[in-house]
This record gives sequence, C-alpha cells and structure tokens, in this order.
Amino acid sequence: MKHSPMPRLSAIFTLVFAVLAAFPVAAATTQPAEIPFTFTDGFIRVEAHVPQSAEPLHLLLDSGAGASVLSLRTAQRLHLPLGKTENVRGVGVDSAARQLNGVTASANGVVLSGIPLAVDLSAADQLCSQPIDGLIGVDFFKNRVVQIDYIRHTLRITSATPKTSAERLPVKTINGIMCVPVGVNDSTVRWTRLDTGCNDALHWVVPKSAAHGAHNAVSIGFVTDESDTSLTSVALGKRSLRTVKTALHGAPLFPGEAGLLGNGLLSQFLVTVDWSNHQVLLADAPR
Repeated sequence: MKHSPMPRLSAIFTLVFAVLAAFPVAAATTQPAEIPFTFTDGFIRVEAHVPQSAEPLHLLLDSGAGASVLSLRTAQRLHLPLGKTENVRGVGVDSAARQLNGVTASANGVVLSGIPLAVDLSAADQLCSQPIDGLIGVDFFKNRVVQIDYIRHTLRITSATPKTSAERLPVKTINGIMCVPVGVNDSTVRWTRLDTGCNDALHWVVPKSAAHGAHNAVSIGFVTDESDTSLTSVALGKRSLRTVKTALHGAPLFPGEAGLLGNGLLSQFLVTVDWSNHQVLLADAPR
C-alpha cells in the first residue's frame, strides 16, 4: 500500500487559512422548510440568491468548510466592494481571500448564511461540470436541524430532531468542523470530518503514533486522491459497509482528524445533522 505525501487536486482543492473576522451565525428556523438542490458530480448544488444580484447564484453545500465564501470571480462580476486581503495557505496551492460586507445568501425563502469572504475558486471550473459561485459552509448548520435527502434532492430544516430508529453518531467539533467517529477495517473508531463538500466516499489517514494538535484555522473546500485507493470495510456506529472505495493518505489532511466522510458514502443514507444535540442521524434512504 502506498501513502501519498499530498492529496492530488482532482475533485476540488482545500484551502486552509486564518480568518480574523467574526462570522455571522444563521438563525434557527422554527418552521419546517425545504430547499431543493441538484446532485451534480457528487456535489450538493443549491440555487441561491443574494441582494446584490438579480440572477441566482449556485453554491455548493460544504459542511467541511469553516465559513461560507463567494467565488472571487463572482464577487467581481457583481461589483462587490472587496475589503482586506487574507493570506491563504492551501494543500498544494496558494490563493487569497478578500473580505466582504453585507452579503447574505438565501434559498427558497430560507437564509443560508452570511458570506464574509471572497476566495479564488477558479480551480473548481475543471472539476465540476456546472458553474460554482461559492460555498455554503458549516455556519449553515449551526443552531439548526438539517436533513439531507439525497434521493429526493431536498434539504429539510426543522425545529426538532425527527423521531426515528436511525443510527446516531456523536459529533465532536475539531478545527471548527463537525467530526463523527468512523472505523475502517475493524480499526478503533477515529474522528473524521463530516464533509458534504467531498464527492468521494471516504478519505482515510493511515494512523501514526505521533499526535497532531488542532489549530484555529478555517478550512474551505474539498480534496480527493484517486492515485492511492483501496476497498475497505467502514463502520458508522453499528452499521457496517463493505467494499467502500477509500482514498488513503500517509499524513493528516487536517490536524487531529482521521480523514473525510463524503457524499459518496453519505448519499446512501437519509442524513440528519442535529447541531444543538451534537449528533448526526443516518437513516435508510427513502425508496
């Protein structure tokens, strides 16, 4: 088994950068609401609106992103004032972010989140077959119960956790992102990033004895490594899935995290993210 020293940017890239500004948190929704999406190339693509544009924008739902961002190209097209430049450190790529003010995205009457930054996402053009105007980050999930129905292509926002016999996975926040326990090939479970911005099933870091501490950076984007993969058995609570195509890594993608749990595997379930109760529910997908 080989270990790639650095993931190849074949799906979309990951950016890690320090952000000094505070991010607005989306308010809790008291009434059930539904947001339609298209499942494009394994990504959740939402048609959204911002006050500064008469035309809709297309944003990817990325629970693995520490903040919602707008494409720098889209921000320039809309003639949005660009503020202070933030230094950006990426995996195999350097980029930059610019601060934005007064940009809030909504979809189907539901506020998604504030968008405090514009980031160069030009590398995504060749990796997703449809235009990408930005990312809806983890702030969308805060103080909400969000159900992702991959079969009916619908996001449902409710004020309470559905009563279901679904598998319940605890959530731990690491590097500002939701992580859930995942086991591979009967290994001890390890905290793995819940990443709807990843269109693969699973990225797994081969365990090493050295520990890595968490940091305060914000992560934006997605990673994939097709060059070093293996079929593994994956445990999610009491559920076991076999022959899961897994991208293997020899070094952590993010400090303190075991890898990425992406749409390739999540889409096999009806997924409910319950932020306040620190849990993710995995139910059988509707037929």
